[in-house]
Amino acid sequence: MQNFLDKQWQEVLSDFEGKISAVGLDLWVKKLKPIHINGDALVFLTPNEMVRDTVLRMYNDLLLQSVEKNFKLSQVMFVLESESEEYIEKWNLRDSENGEPLPEVLSQEVKHENPFNPRYTFENFVVGTTNQMIYAAARAVAEQPCVRFNPLFIYGGVGLGKTHILHAIGNFVYERKKGQIKLVYVTCEQFANDFYDLLQHSREKGMVEFRKKYRLADVLLVDDIQFIIGKDKLQEEFFHTFNDLFQHGKQIIISSDRPPKEMTTLEDRLKSRFSSGLIQEIAQPDLETRMMIIRKKVDMEGYQFEESTIPMLAERLERYNIREIEGVLGKLYFFANLHGKAVVDRAVAEEMLAKSHELDVSVGRVVTSDKIIDAVCRKTGVTREELLGKKRNKELVEPRQICIYLMWKNLNIPMSSIGKIFNRDHTTAIHARDKISELVKTDKIMKRLVNEIENLANKS
Repeated sequence: MQNFLDKQWQEVLSDFEGKISAVGLDLWVKKLKPIHINGDALVFLTPNEMVRDTVLRMYNDLLLQSVEKNFKLSQVMFVLESESEEYIEKWNLRDSENGEPLPEVLSQEVKHENPFNPRYTFENFVVGTTNQMIYAAARAVAEQPCVRFNPLFIYGGVGLGKTHILHAIGNFVYERKKGQIKLVYVTCEQFANDFYDLLQHSREKGMVEFRKKYRLADVLLVDDIQFIIGKDKLQEEFFHTFNDLFQHGKQIIISSDRPPKEMTTLEDRLKSRFSSGLIQEIAQPDLETRMMIIRKKVDMEGYQFEESTIPMLAERLERYNIREIEGVLGKLYFFANLHGKAVVDRAVAEEMLAKSHELDVSVGRVVTSDKIIDAVCRKTGVTREELLGKKRNKELVEPRQICIYLMWKNLNIPMSSIGKIFNRDHTTAIHARDKISELVKTDKIMKRLVNEIENLANKS
C-alpha cells in the first residue's frame, strides 16, 4: 500500500521540479509525506506548523493541481507529527503484526471481485483463420499488460466475439494478478451513464469520483466504443482518461463495430489515439471455423448432434454470426427433443431448417451483396455493370448509394470492404451510407423505395 503512495508522490515531486527553486523543494515540499487517503483528500504527515503553513502559502495551487493529476483527488490535509499517533489510532492505520503505521489506499486496488463472465475465457474461444491474429494479440496483452500493443483496438460485426475476447483478457489477468492490479471493464454506454449521472448529482465531487474510478485503473477495457460518437463532452472526458492512463503506462483495450477511420464524427485526436497501437479485425467465421464453433458449443452445452449434421449446418449458416449460430443450435436441439428425438440427426436438422419460421431464423435466405445488387438493379432499372462502374451520372449515383447503405445495414462488414465492391474508397462509401441514412428519415418516397429493395433482397 505504501508503495502506491510513495510512487505517486514521486510523480508529484517531479511536477514541482523546474517550477520552484531546488532550495524550496528540499526545504519545504520534500518534508511532506503522504500517509492516507481520506475521502477526496490526500493526507500528509508534516514535521511542524512552519512547513505546513509555508507550503499552503507558497505552493498550495501547484500541490493541488499535481495531487489531482497523480492521485485523482481534489483536496489535501495535513497532520502534524505531534498529532500523528492520534490520527493513526482514529483511522486504524496501524499494522496489527508489527505496530507500525499502515497507510491506507483506495479499497478498489485490493478489494474487487472478478467482473468478467467466467464462460468467456481463452480456452472457450474458438480460434480459426479469421480470428487467429486477434487471438494472438489478445493473449500477448493478457500475458504482459502495458508491454505490447497499447492500445489494443478490436473491431468487427455484431456477435463475432469482441466481448468474449475482452472478458478472456480480463479473466486471464485477474487470475494471474489477483489483488495486484486494478482491472476496470465497462461498456461505453455505462461509461456515459456514469459520466452524466455524476455530473447531475454534484459536478465537482462527481467528477472526482468518476476520475478516481477510471483513471486509477491499471487495465481499462471498454466495450462498444462507437457509442461515444456524437457526444462531444463524453469524447472530451474519454480523451483525457485515455491520455492519463497511456502516459502512466496503463493498458487500454477497446472494442468497436468499426475501425477508427470509419468513425466519421469522432474527434480526430481520438481517432489518432485509437490508431496509435494495434488495430485488429474479427471477421465472419469461415466454413472450417464454423464447424469448430458448432462442435465447441455442442460440447459445452451437452447437446447431442449426429456428426454428419455439423458440416451441413456450418455450410447452411454461412452468413450467420457466432451468436446466431449458437441460437440456432439451441433451438434445433429443443425442437428435436419436443419431437421425441434425443439426438439431432441430419434428417431432423433438415426438417427443422425447412421450417425456418418455427426456428425464428431465415436459414437459406441470407442477404448477400449479390442479392442486394440484383434487387437494386431490378427496382431501379440500372444494370449491374453500370452500378459497379465508374460513371457518376445522377441516375446511377443514388442506386449505388442505396446499395452501399443496405450492405452496411445487413452484412456486418467494414465500410472499407463495401467500398472495394464498387471500386471506391471507404470515405466515399461512408458518405453514401450517411446520405441514405438521412434520407430514409426525412423522405417518405426514399424510405419506401429502400424498404422495397430490402424486402426483395430478403426474398430472393
